[in-house]
Amino acid sequence: MNMKGKVLGGRYAVGERLGGGGTAFVYRGRDALLNRTVAIKVLNTQMTVDGDFVAKFRREAQAAASLSNPHIVAIYDVGQDQDTHFIVMEYVEGKTLKELIVDSGTVESKVAIDIAMQIAEALRHAHQHNVIHRDIKPLNILMTRDGQAKVTDFGIARATTSSTLTQTGALMGSVHYLSPEQARGGFTNERSDIYSLGVVMYEMLAGDLPFTGDNVFSIGLKHLQESPRPLSELCPHIDPRLEAVVMKCLRKEQDNRYQTAQALLDDLFLLAGDGITQKEAAVTPGRDSRRSGVGKQKRKVAWLAVVSTVMAVTMLLTVVGLLYTFWPRPEVVVPEIVGKTLAEATADLRKVGLNYTIKEAESNPDVAPNVVLRQNPEGGHTVRAGRTVEIVPSRGPVLLEVPNILGMTLLQAEIALTREGFVLGQKTERTHETVPVEQIIEQNPRPGTLTQRGERIDVSISLGVPVVEVPTPFLVGHTEAEVVARLNEVGLSIRTPVTQEFHATVPYGRVISQTPQAGERLPVGGEVSIVVSRGQQATTVVVIPADRLAENARIEIIVDDREGMRVVYDRVHKRQDGEIRVPVSGIAPFRLIVRIDGRIDRDETIGQGGT
Repeated sequence: MNMKGKVLGGRYAVGERLGGGGTAFVYRGRDALLNRTVAIKVLNTQMTVDGDFVAKFRREAQAAASLSNPHIVAIYDVGQDQDTHFIVMEYVEGKTLKELIVDSGTVESKVAIDIAMQIAEALRHAHQHNVIHRDIKPLNILMTRDGQAKVTDFGIARATTSSTLTQTGALMGSVHYLSPEQARGGFTNERSDIYSLGVVMYEMLAGDLPFTGDNVFSIGLKHLQESPRPLSELCPHIDPRLEAVVMKCLRKEQDNRYQTAQALLDDLFLLAGDGITQKEAAVTPGRDSRRSGVGKQKRKVAWLAVVSTVMAVTMLLTVVGLLYTFWPRPEVVVPEIVGKTLAEATADLRKVGLNYTIKEAESNPDVAPNVVLRQNPEGGHTVRAGRTVEIVPSRGPVLLEVPNILGMTLLQAEIALTREGFVLGQKTERTHETVPVEQIIEQNPRPGTLTQRGERIDVSISLGVPVVEVPTPFLVGHTEAEVVARLNEVGLSIRTPVTQEFHATVPYGRVISQTPQAGERLPVGGEVSIVVSRGQQATTVVVIPADRLAENARIEIIVDDREGMRVVYDRVHKRQDGEIRVPVSGIAPFRLIVRIDGRIDRDETIGQGGT
């Protein structure tokens, strides 16, 4: 499937393909209206015959378009161009998290926590809007050049008000990242995404997956039955608190995992704020002989030493925690983020050491989606580092539901669209076996689509039952008289006026090209455009020195070729005009006559031997 060079919806120019699979392909594109680079996801044309799959594809766009978060790839538009269904998305310059892991082997704990926090924030926002991703994996995490993570591909997300049952036997997404409930075909909810994020965190820190196997079934069974190898065995210096967070995400039972993405985010924030430490070497008692009373005494002493050490460490951590809680933190000035995009706003807050929470987006006709409407505290206020700033983003204009105008006449459709706040857009015509003449066959956007007020609704109008069509004959190389005869035989005619062009090889009077091409079908009575050769063009320059001119000399230049004799230059010159140079062309070969004050000054043939 190659869409490069096509324009979808009269607006989106498709560039090179970035990736894709059996169901959809992603291309780099250009939004001609807003003059920006976008990513265009196009449904494979082989899948459009499946109405259920097309509906699922459109649900993907609707689910993702309802989300507004700097860590979720934004959906700009969804549309259909004839049989092509497409989604226009934010273009992210960078690489996938999977590529980052492969390139680096493992990800440093501090960086892994930062990436996990961003993914968790995306999930928190999605879950708040009753959207479960169900396919969290490094390939679906895009990393920008400045380290920002963006979750993409809500291809199997569903808007829910309760848990969603996975279809039996259909293991959605990559099996390496499936939660146990997905592997067994059970209920999935927000905690299923948290499990998958746990697998991603494990892979970042260990450079390997918790479960591998020869096939999807063996891997799925391991998700159900086996415990992953402890991270501390693969990463001896991992902070035990970070390991505990990852392993809690990977609990088999949903009730034993983090119950919300916010709860996971809170623990990750604590790790990021406290800093992570290397795991201290465990104190192991010596292996003294059991037969020796001295050995027992040594083990007792060792045990007491361990207990004392643990108590001392516990007290130290308690003191550190109290100091962190009550010790005055530095003050920072809240940056002004109103009017900035969510990505810019969150980056500004993180730079000065402030946390943030993104509230429910609000509709606003004057502010673009994903741009900050309000913040609390406001910009310029001085607060303690670590303070949480509330962000209220814009959802953009209020979206209206496109009415159903199928089967209406143009007048009826225009009245209905105007009443609902829309405009009748481009009109095309085509035949239809059943829809009567002048009634609407198709509309774009489709009925029920949510879009902005004032959107143009393009329509296709029925021309009635299709007429008989005939193949266009091959006309190139024939004379115009021969073309007329051949077209008359099949019930077609020449479109006038006939275009004529010079040609280096096609003889004079012969057809150079035709539209439509030979073999293409036209309705009986249709017209064919042809371009006829004027033969080879010959060109020369007539030069008349100034000393050949009288005080007022009349210069005439005449061309005599297959199209007849004609004056191509007739003008009076004075000697002070200087040398006269006149470019002259005609059909080769042609006779060139130059007269000065009525006397022939030059008479010769130009382009001798031309076609």
